[in-house]
Amino acid sequence: MKKIFILISSAASLLGITACNDSFLELYPKGTVTEATAFASYEAANDYTLNMYTAFSGGFAFVQGPSMVNSGLGTSTKDIYSGLLTDYSYGYQTVPNSFAAQTVTLPTSTTSEYYYPYEWIRRCNILLDHLDDMKDATDAQKTHLEAVARFFRAYAHYQLLVNYGDCIYVDHNITGDSEEMTAARNSRQYVTQQIYDELKWVINNIQDDLADANTINSDVAKAFMSRFCLFEGTWRKYHGDSDDNYVTANELLKECVSVSAELAAKYPTLYKGDNNDKHPGKGWGQMWTSEDDGVIPGILLYVKYLPDYNMHRMGHFEHIASACLEMPQSTVDLYLTVDGLPIHNANVKTYEYDGINKTYAESATPYDYANVDPYKTFRKRDPRMWQMITPPYKVIRKGTNYWTYDDGGDGMYSEYVLQFAPRGRDKGDGSYEVPNFNNGYHQIETHKSLPSTNWAGNILPNMPNTQMSGKNDGYKNGKIGYYGGYAFQRGKGGYFVWKHVANWDKQWSSGTADVANKPVFKIEEVLLNYAEAAFELGSFNQTIADATINRLRDRAEVGRMLVSAIGDDFDPDRDQTVDPVLWEIRRERLIELMGEGFSFDDVKRWKKGEWYVNKQHYGAWVNYSDLDNIVSRTGGETGVMDNNTHLEASLATAQEQGGGHLYYYLDPVLAGVGWLDKYYLYPIPTEEIGLNENLTQNPGW
Repeated sequence: MKKIFILISSAASLLGITACNDSFLELYPKGTVTEATAFASYEAANDYTLNMYTAFSGGFAFVQGPSMVNSGLGTSTKDIYSGLLTDYSYGYQTVPNSFAAQTVTLPTSTTSEYYYPYEWIRRCNILLDHLDDMKDATDAQKTHLEAVARFFRAYAHYQLLVNYGDCIYVDHNITGDSEEMTAARNSRQYVTQQIYDELKWVINNIQDDLADANTINSDVAKAFMSRFCLFEGTWRKYHGDSDDNYVTANELLKECVSVSAELAAKYPTLYKGDNNDKHPGKGWGQMWTSEDDGVIPGILLYVKYLPDYNMHRMGHFEHIASACLEMPQSTVDLYLTVDGLPIHNANVKTYEYDGINKTYAESATPYDYANVDPYKTFRKRDPRMWQMITPPYKVIRKGTNYWTYDDGGDGMYSEYVLQFAPRGRDKGDGSYEVPNFNNGYHQIETHKSLPSTNWAGNILPNMPNTQMSGKNDGYKNGKIGYYGGYAFQRGKGGYFVWKHVANWDKQWSSGTADVANKPVFKIEEVLLNYAEAAFELGSFNQTIADATINRLRDRAEVGRMLVSAIGDDFDPDRDQTVDPVLWEIRRERLIELMGEGFSFDDVKRWKKGEWYVNKQHYGAWVNYSDLDNIVSRTGGETGVMDNNTHLEASLATAQEQGGGHLYYYLDPVLAGVGWLDKYYLYPIPTEEIGLNENLTQNPGW
């Protein structure tokens, strides 16, 4: 805590907020902001609260949920930790997840996860100490600012709770002599009670009529209460933590249901996209690529970006060679078919595509979605998969920035290109010109389109585009290609993430120019919280499914959940220790919030680290007839995986399997590593323990 106090004091000074010092009270340099001047009026104090909102936009590692990071990982760092996505910058025959690889170390110095929450708590407590300094403020205005400060104080303590469990609770401004400087950690149960009571107060007292647009109001506070109560209620249940005479797990879950049901009724409409796009799933995708989230129903709080003022690079990174995010096959297999069935359900249907008539017919010979080429893997699946990862395609590249459709492969190559808006300007001769992004906005008013390009508008002629091949043209003789001859958007598994790509957004070669808004709290998460909490309380039924899960399914154009149809055999691939209905609720959560950073904390509260984190990251299926398009990067014969050993397949095994999944990364368990139970809580930095002998370390560290 001593280290934290020093760092926070320095940070507060940089913000223009300094500790009171009698010797300087009469001598204020012109233009200098001090505690005595920062809160002299309601307007000044309200401006001060704006620095608290940077908790949502600065990429701080302590934030649960979407944290806006200007890197090739976008908002998905924690989705890598959970095993849902993978950072493909790792080398071959490695485990590309620090938790699965057991490379997470005990920090010797203070970390952002530990430091930043206390910085925000101090910011809040400084304001709370000065509420009476505002001579022009009404009681309602003071109450409103108190509620905003208490919201962020609860939010920061919640982050400490999620990451560390027990933590030092601070409800007032502290100095170097405060007892908190050498205090022991408060119990998880005590901290939970304080957060719960604080949020109750905020919900009941915040003045919605004084809240500016896109700031904290009672609905945002209720959404946060929904998130907090679900997390801690389920943590208590699955980790066996006692309630110790504080608010109980059941009370938390009941509160989650209560506030979630209230918000679900207040926001009945889900965004289905604008009229510029015709492809399925566009509403889900456009929440992350909109120029104005303020007009999207159900987005309660978002990060607003503006040209030349506040910009980011999340969409830009997903176009270029610096991108490092893709989806492993195990996560692709989580997506349902459009009929709302798991891919290995006994009643699942598979489809063949007629490229001449652009129609689908049920397959005479069913295939396995998990072990088939990418065109069939994507076929008739949940469209949120198309919005998250780039579908397979091939176009004819007529020049650096020119292309036309490719009718080869019996029309298969254009199967998904035709379901998106064409990228570029129609030249009138069947070809399209993609403008150089450096010349301005893309000049396409659509959300997503194909084919993909880099920042300069260079056409990527086919997807998948992987590092597992050295062939310049993998499409000769009708073979499916896995390499487009370009370094950008070139992964290892074939499922390239493009969640933040927005065709209209401005792109520079190496600078920050994106202005697509990013949600922080939205009704979709609340609906998922509602469904899961209701199940944990034993009250989930078809009525609640229709009010929650099926609203999300309807928007995504996926078959609805029929609770009575979900038995033990509904998904043969599920974790058999999880109730089949709960499994489907959790699946919906993972899919709907994919790439938003929630999944690692979900996995931890479910106490399912081994199930998710220990999965091997292998890629798309390559048919045996296409195997000569693949070059092994491990020195083996094939570059594809043996389904039994999870190592690289021999040529004979690949022939027996009919092909194999792109093989690059090791199976964590076979490599002798994998999830450790100590990872459920982060370690306290040793520097902090050295400065405070009453701090104790978390178990296993």
